[in-house]
Amino acid sequence: MEEYQDIELTCFCGAKFVWEQGEQKFMDDLFAKGKIDSVTRPKRCKECRVKKRAQMALRESRSTGGD
Repeated sequence: MEEYQDIELTCFCGAKFVWEQGEQKFMDDLFAKGKIDSVTRPKRCKECRVKKRAQMALRESRSTGGD
């Protein structure tokens, strides 16, 4: 059984954030079930992930005509 520990990471924006052990286990479980191709450390803090998703959703709505 693998032991998980919280890991402090640095976001693209420079902010420090913690990749919690529960998040790591969740990602490993998805990988083990074949639901994701690989497990990599996150590169963005929560705030930046929210902003990135909003930007992607806006681009998507513009490319599909907003419907």
